[in-house]
Parts: sequence; C-alpha cells; structure tokens
Amino acid sequence: MSGVKALDRKDDTTPDGVSARVRRERVGGPLNPRRPIETLPGGGAGCAPTQPSAEDGPVSSQGLPQVGDVIGDTYRVTHELGRGGMGVVLCAIDERLQRSVAIKLIRQELLKPGFRERFMQEARAMARVNHPNVLCIHAFGEHEGLPYFVMEHVAGHSLDVWLSKLEQPLALETKLSLLYDVCNGVSAIHGAGTIHRDIKPSNILIDENRRARITDFGVATSESAGQKSDEVVGTPAYMAPEIAFASEDHTQPTPASDVYSLACVAYELLVGRLLFDADSAIALMLKHATNEVVPPSTLAPELGPAFDRVFAQALAKQPTDRTPSVEAFRRALMEAHQRGQEPVRIVVAEDDDDFREVLEVKLRIEFPDADVECVADGAAALAALERKPASVAIFDLCMPNLDGLALTAAVRARPASRSMPILVLTASGGASDWERLSSAGADRFLCKPANLDDVTLILRHAIRERTQGQPAS
Repeated sequence: MSGVKALDRKDDTTPDGVSARVRRERVGGPLNPRRPIETLPGGGAGCAPTQPSAEDGPVSSQGLPQVGDVIGDTYRVTHELGRGGMGVVLCAIDERLQRSVAIKLIRQELLKPGFRERFMQEARAMARVNHPNVLCIHAFGEHEGLPYFVMEHVAGHSLDVWLSKLEQPLALETKLSLLYDVCNGVSAIHGAGTIHRDIKPSNILIDENRRARITDFGVATSESAGQKSDEVVGTPAYMAPEIAFASEDHTQPTPASDVYSLACVAYELLVGRLLFDADSAIALMLKHATNEVVPPSTLAPELGPAFDRVFAQALAKQPTDRTPSVEAFRRALMEAHQRGQEPVRIVVAEDDDDFREVLEVKLRIEFPDADVECVADGAAALAALERKPASVAIFDLCMPNLDGLALTAAVRARPASRSMPILVLTASGGASDWERLSSAGADRFLCKPANLDDVTLILRHAIRERTQGQPAS
C-alpha cells in the first residue's frame, strides 16, 4: 500500500516545514473529513479558500499586497476574498479592462524549492481549460518576488457554504441541474488532458445565476505525465480507494479517480449526508476501500432504484469497474431521473374483466420495469396497497361494495399513500362526480372508452406533477 507509506517517510518534508511523519499522525488523529491531506508542495485555495485551522498556524500578511496596492501595473486590490494555510485570494479591479478579478498569491515563507513550479503548474492546468463551468484564468505574473495568477471573479459561494445558507430544501431537479454543470466542467478538464484530484463541494463555486464552476487546481496533474508516484493527494471524504491505497496496477491518478470523487459529491448533494464518515482519515479511507455503499434510494425516497445502480457503478472500488467517464456518469444521472419519473408499482382496481386485462397488457408494455398489480374490486386494491405502496393507482368509479370515490377517500386517509397519484376511470359520470373525486383526492378523471395511450400519458403527467411538487428554492 504505497499510498500509506508515502505518508510515513520520515525524511520527506513539505514546503510548510511539516514532515510527512507528522502529516501521518494528523491523518490518524481527529478528523474534518472535508479537509484535504496531501504530500505535495502546496495545494491551491482557489477562489473561495477556507479559513486556516489551528494546526496551520497563523497566516502572515507580511509581504502580501494590501488594499490599494497595484499588482502588475494593472490590478488594484480592493479587498480580501479569503485565505488559507498557503496564501491569500484578493479581489482587485483590472484598471485597463475595468473588470473585477480574483488574484491568488502564495506566502513568501512557502516559496521553497519545487513550490514555485507547482504554482505555475496550477496556473497552466487552469489555462488549458476553456469552459463556462470551469473558473477561467486571465494572467500569470510576479509581484515583489511573489508569484500570482489572475482569475475571473465569481460573485457567489462554494457549494458547501451555498447549501448551508439555503432556507428551504432544494428540489431534486435543482440538485441535478447543479450536478450536470459540475459534470460538464470536469469533463472539460479531462478533455484538456488534466486530472483535478480534489473534486469536493468547497472546490465548486455557485454563482448568482446558480451556475456551478470548478476551481482550485492546486493538486491537478497532467494525464499524459505518466509518472509513478506514491503521493497521497486529496480529501478523505472524497478520495478514491486507488489513491488512498495505491497498488502496482494503479500508481498514478487517472480520470477514474475524479469520477469517484464526483460521485461522492453527487451522493452527498442528493442524499444529504457524506458517503462515509469516520473519526480519522485512515479509518475513513479504509471505509471507502472496503465498505458497501448504502443505496441512495433507502435514504432519499425521491430517488428510485435507478439511482442506486448509477452510484453502485460510479463508486466501484476498482477503477476498471467504474463508470468509464464523467460524461457517462452525467448521462446515467439523467436517465435515472427520467426513470424515477416512471412508475415503479401500479395498482389497478377495475371490475370489467376484459378492460382490466387490456389495460394490464398496455401498462406492462409501456412500463416494463414496473410492478403492475390488477384487482377486481376496491377491497382488494386496499389490501394490495397495504401490502406494498404504489407509485400510482388507477380506480374504476363504479364498482360494487367499495366504489372509486370511497376507495379514493380511504387511500388518501393512509399516510403512505397521500402523495400517490390517483386516476379514476368511469363509463358514466359528469362534473359533479369530478368535484366529489377531486375533493376526495383524485388527480385525474377519465371517461370510458378511454384511449389507452391517453391513460399512460396522463399517468406520466400526474407522477411528474407530484414529483415537482417537492419544496424548491
């Protein structure tokens, strides 16, 4: 397990003077799972750096530009956007082009051998990508001995901060829209021959238009570098098993490791909790390497079984078993969402034997993955729903003993079925019947002879309306 050995080399020191042995001890100690670990010279803070922790020590402002200073004869500093253990990100005005920019600089005391080149590599990695979902870099330079690069200034927050400020839960469609943006950005990064190596919520910026941007290329590497390495780089909560515990077969990062990290972010956003959690980084990385993934649909009912299959593949322990690309992961999420709007189980109560048989055949053809159960009366329908909840129900209005109206009211009285769409079919009925059915909780009322294509179309619309009725912000 060469990845662990890299953290245990006593003669390996990083630019901040912390030995790799000390870093290993930190990995085994108290953990913030979203805090990165790395044995590289540096690591970027991006456009939304976190505040330094106590273990970083104080961040000195000595030698760093102050408000009002001009950098590169062009950029006048207006205020500080944030700082981390490595340096600072400043907001400045480009006085030539009259636009706001963000400038990243590194503290003087960290400019040890290898660090300057690493900083240049970060700038080059950003420059290789031109995509609306990736933070854009404008220029690179040096200010009084401090290297810096200039980025577009995004007015917004990192994804983790943005989510913490929401007053209402996000609708599933909004979450997926953000994930599609992130997938597009990471796909563009891979298309430029770069591997990000630290995909996580704090490295995803959400702008004022709710567009996601990938940032912080501080530990990015070129896919074509082909270097064997025992570096452990990334953040424990989002780190692929092959990075944490390298083997002879996987001695360098690949796009598959970014797919894994991205799937961890997607899981957290959709489910509302980390994929795994632990008291130490080593324990957390071991869970990623050995523990089974809890199917997301068991934790977030709005996600169907199709999402379970998507995450089972994207979070496969072996890179060769994983979803082959970020674009494939994005498409899989889209398809899972579309399937999630299809019924998983349909219960039909219809006393006309011939029509019930024809309707069952149509439903099984139209929804091949659904469990279709057809019964002849309302009491049997109640028993079927009690035995196993359904995605949607279709009731005949005129049935003996328990008609469609009474059945609808009885079903709506059960908490498990209050959000289930109910369609009612009848050979006779009018406006007064619909008023009573609507008051009882029916979603649609169709007259026989009903076109079966219309039935399936209306069924889909009813499910979609119920799904989109979730709280949105």
